[in-house]
Amino acid sequence: MIYTFGCNAACDHCLVESNPRKKKKLDPATAIDLLTTGAKYGKSFLDLSGGEAMLFPEEVLEVASAARDLGYYICLNTNAYWARTPDKAVETLAGLKAAGVQAVFPSASAYHLRYVPLERVKNLRAACRELDMVYELNWVYSDQPEADEHIKQEMGLEGETLYYDGLVTAGNNSETIANLEKIYTRRTPEQLDDCLSVHLAVNPHGHVVTSCNMTYDNAKFKDTPFFLGNFHEQSFEDILRAEAQSPVLQFIYHNPHPALHNLMANDQAFGDYYRETFSERSYFSVIDYYLELFRDQRTAAWLQSNLPAVVEEQQRQRALTTV
Repeated sequence: MIYTFGCNAACDHCLVESNPRKKKKLDPATAIDLLTTGAKYGKSFLDLSGGEAMLFPEEVLEVASAARDLGYYICLNTNAYWARTPDKAVETLAGLKAAGVQAVFPSASAYHLRYVPLERVKNLRAACRELDMVYELNWVYSDQPEADEHIKQEMGLEGETLYYDGLVTAGNNSETIANLEKIYTRRTPEQLDDCLSVHLAVNPHGHVVTSCNMTYDNAKFKDTPFFLGNFHEQSFEDILRAEAQSPVLQFIYHNPHPALHNLMANDQAFGDYYRETFSERSYFSVIDYYLELFRDQRTAAWLQSNLPAVVEEQQRQRALTTV
């Protein structure tokens, strides 16, 4: 849940292009309504994010408390600007924990350093350990190797669990994005890591996108199976029904990459075309690979014709194993 596009920072590399000038946000009533409907459809994991959701701490507490009561496991993404001192970090985090937040994912990168001192991330890390809360650092390679090395040394990242994702080419500085495109490695479908990022996401525009790599305008997702609709324009319940009935989404949800690649590459009738078209192409992320698949007319037609039967059989097999 992208709760707000607003942020106290304006990082060069930012998926949703957040900055202090952006004001659009959800409100607690809307967020809680989405969570209530989501729970009816089996949703049980909430990642509260932004922008910087903690610009509205009372609203975060209200939304988290409601999510807790609905049975959600709750995580918070934050740049940790509010952890100004060790005591302040513990005090604020204790309130979040009481409201139901179980995990905190602070960000630290060369781009965040301009706005939030590393000391505040350290304060938050220490508070998580004191309060026995899950802590994972959001850290990315930048186009500033000296700053990257400084963060590694100051944070002692050799002892941290770090998760790497492909490059999302969105941010507040186009020159930085161009530099990052030179640094990050493009990979073929067989080489791509599964970023585990295909799951339902919502934002203040009302967009419902099945990727946590959603951007500010989500233009690249529109007219693909990843873009499910706008909850300001249609029932969120209808959107969730469409998600449940989408063979593409249900296959990707239950079959981590490279399952879809292997399925198409080994198809007797379609495999030659797929391999000739896609096997040597390279991408920054598995999400970009999926998007290119969806926009290829022959591939989209094959998915529409073949995936429903595959998903139906997999659902039948899963039902047998749970009886």
